[in-house]
Amino acid sequence: MLESVLYRQWDVREGPPPPEVIGAVDSLASLPEPLKEKLADGLDGIYVGPGGVPQLDDMGHLRDRPLPSGRATWDICAGAYGDRKIVVGDRPSPTPDVMLHEVGHALDDIDGDDGEWTSDSPAFRRLYEECRPHLASEFHRQPDALGRREFFADAFAAISSRQRPALVDMLAGNIRTALEVMLFFNRRYGI
Repeated sequence: MLESVLYRQWDVREGPPPPEVIGAVDSLASLPEPLKEKLADGLDGIYVGPGGVPQLDDMGHLRDRPLPSGRATWDICAGAYGDRKIVVGDRPSPTPDVMLHEVGHALDDIDGDDGEWTSDSPAFRRLYEECRPHLASEFHRQPDALGRREFFADAFAAISSRQRPALVDMLAGNIRTALEVMLFFNRRYGI
C-alpha cells in the first residue's frame, strides 16, 4: 500500500543501506493499516536513503540553510516533512524514531479538519496547554504553532514506536499528563 509512495534512494549495487535507513522502512511497515492507507492517499512521496535531508529527493537547495529553529542547518537533519513529502536519512536525531516523527507531521497536516493541521484543533490545543507546564524541552515550547507541531510529532513517534517512557520524559516525568496524550493519540489513530 505504501509502496506507491515509497522511494528508496540508495544504490542496491553498493550493498544494503545503513541500519538507520532499514529501521526507517521497518517503522513504516509497523504502522496500523488504516494509517498506511491515510498516508498513501495523502502523500506525494516518502523518500528514504543515506545522508541528511539535502541529499534526498532533490532537496539540495536546503544545503547550508538554517532550520526553522535557527540553531543548525538542514545538513545535520535526519528528516523533514513538507509539501506532502516525507524525507528521512540516516543522521542521528534526538527524536524517538525519525520516520515516525515525520509521519506524525504528515498526519498532523493531512488528517486535520477544514484544512487545518490536527495540532491546530481546539482539542489538541487544550491538551498542549495542559502539557506546557511540564514540557522538558525548549524545542516543544517554541513560539506559535512550531512548538505544538513538534510536540505532536514527537508524541506520535514515542507512542507509535512503543517508547512511551520517552513521552513521559518529554513531560518531565508527569505520568498523568502522558496518559492524557496517549489517550488522544489512541482515540484518533488507534495507536
